[in-house]
Amino acid sequence: MLAEFLEDTFGQETGDILTRLVLVVAIVAATWLVRQIVTAIIPALIRKLTSRTQITWDDQIVKVIRPPLRFLITVYGLWLSALALELPTEVQDTIDQIMRTLVVIGIYWAIYRAVEPAFKILFHVSRRTMRESAVPDLLDRKLSVALTQVAKGVVVLFAFATVLETWNYNVAGLIAGLGIAGAAVALAVKDTLANLFAYFVILADEPLNLGEYVVFDGVSGTVENIGFRSTRIRALDQSLVTVPNNTIMNANITNWSRLTKRRLNMTLGIEYKNSPDKVLSVVQGIRKMLENHELVQSDSVVVQFVEFNSSSLDIMIICFMDVPDWGDFQAAKQDINLRIMDILAERGVEVAFPTRTLFVNEVGVLEEEQAVFPPLEPEPTVGTATDSPVPSDAAN
Repeated sequence: MLAEFLEDTFGQETGDILTRLVLVVAIVAATWLVRQIVTAIIPALIRKLTSRTQITWDDQIVKVIRPPLRFLITVYGLWLSALALELPTEVQDTIDQIMRTLVVIGIYWAIYRAVEPAFKILFHVSRRTMRESAVPDLLDRKLSVALTQVAKGVVVLFAFATVLETWNYNVAGLIAGLGIAGAAVALAVKDTLANLFAYFVILADEPLNLGEYVVFDGVSGTVENIGFRSTRIRALDQSLVTVPNNTIMNANITNWSRLTKRRLNMTLGIEYKNSPDKVLSVVQGIRKMLENHELVQSDSVVVQFVEFNSSSLDIMIICFMDVPDWGDFQAAKQDINLRIMDILAERGVEVAFPTRTLFVNEVGVLEEEQAVFPPLEPEPTVGTATDSPVPSDAAN
């Protein structure tokens, strides 16, 4: 009726154009209205559905799907508007191609945005399941971040390939053509790929974590960063050491931050002048003190008189302490050393130090007439050339 009215009022051609424009305006208005309705209804619908289950990620789901959904509604509205204009075939085909590309981009955009919350949900569920089943936790936060980045990269690659297919490009042929060049590139970046693979091995195997103190292959320090290619370690002198991940993967790593207890191993040397009773009293006193110490594992205490050293009687002291931190361990050692000093003082025993005793005997000087020396023998005479068959030059 509107078209007939406009054609009767403004003529056939003008009325047709006005009809198309009015239809375009109506489609744009309807698109806007649909966007508002969907934006209001979808979040409420998702929250209603998730309220009947144990899912608590409704806000993240809404946050993920809302922008791509609004984008797709807008694209389809513009597409319908272009169809309503009845443009020439060549122009309409180009617009259709662009709109199909935008639809593909919108779909992959939604998938891309869903990757991170999906891995968060997977990470949360896996950790809860592993705690309940006592399975070792291999999917930690760093691994989740790495997998999220890889998944996002895969989504981008698939989106790019789909867009090329939309524009009628032979993706299979393109990949085959890139295969030859890729082989050459792979040879050039083999070390980089090895370090990248080692990155995921480090995340999965966890030989070290951020903030831990490690020692390997002449490198020692605190781990500051674990990257795709290398790991940065802050040494004790505050220098920053960058180590390729492949080197770490193949190294024998000592991780001092994962100690659950520390071993105290010391030798106490006391003086030789102490009697056996005093030595035994010192041994028993130190053993009792360690067994009653609040930081020492009483069943690990070993205190024995073990050796006659060159300048001391050596007492071996070994025990394990429930102090994993290095600073706390040093403070505990100080406390034990002070208690040992009190035990020695109570028994009148002193710590030995390296000494050397020199014995000098007095020897009288021999009198001159008592010194008997054997008589000197006369030197043999050397014959001359006239009475010896030896040539003179040989005699000289």
